[in-house]
Amino acid sequence: MNDQSSASRGRCDSTAWVGVDPSQDYTRPPPLSRPRIVRAALSLVDEKGLPALTMRALATELEVSPMALYNHVRDKEELVDLMLDLVLGEVDTSATEGDWLTQLRALARSYHQALTAHHELAQAYRGRVRIGPHGLLVIERAIGLLLEGGFSPPEASDAFFALFTYTVGFEQMGYIVRLRGGATHEGGEAGYYPLLPPEQIPAVTTVGPHLDGVHRPGRFDYGLDLLLAGLQAKLAQSGKAAAAPS
Repeated sequence: MNDQSSASRGRCDSTAWVGVDPSQDYTRPPPLSRPRIVRAALSLVDEKGLPALTMRALATELEVSPMALYNHVRDKEELVDLMLDLVLGEVDTSATEGDWLTQLRALARSYHQALTAHHELAQAYRGRVRIGPHGLLVIERAIGLLLEGGFSPPEASDAFFALFTYTVGFEQMGYIVRLRGGATHEGGEAGYYPLLPPEQIPAVTTVGPHLDGVHRPGRFDYGLDLLLAGLQAKLAQSGKAAAAPS
């Protein structure tokens, strides 16, 4: 009896029950580091948008004080640069199948996919960005393919920026909202400009059902193919096109 009482006194009087949901269990977070900070910031921006990124908000996510972040990153601008370079590390620069044009198309599409996966961070291009190692590798690959195709250094630079601004600019575009309550086209869908009579905007009326914004599936590829066809035609006109592999 006394032994049982002694054993009882050695245990806590109240039981600390473990919940079924493991997310409720507290575990000590891993040590703070630059990679952990950058990845947490990217997750925050993916979820809540670039304007939501503040050092205080990020510190809350990481369960640290805001000042602790400054031991690893200089400021928010540097953090955005690091995040963008991390995303550019997702771009596949290793494609070697096909000619230079086929490889360039694969590179541009991979770049587009990386930006689309992190659409909110792509808004960082509206301001100043610093090129990091992953970004430099993407630029090197693109310009190398253009030089291989037969462009001169000045032309390769111009061609690169044409592709770059198209790909990045595609992600800068928002979504066009259809207006409701006006005249409808065949099929009963409201047009974009219901306050104007169709005779004043016959072209818009004709293609109205297809004017559903930049981000329609396949629209990026259509524009990219036009750009690449234009580059190929420009080389052909100058007689400098690299011979396609036999």
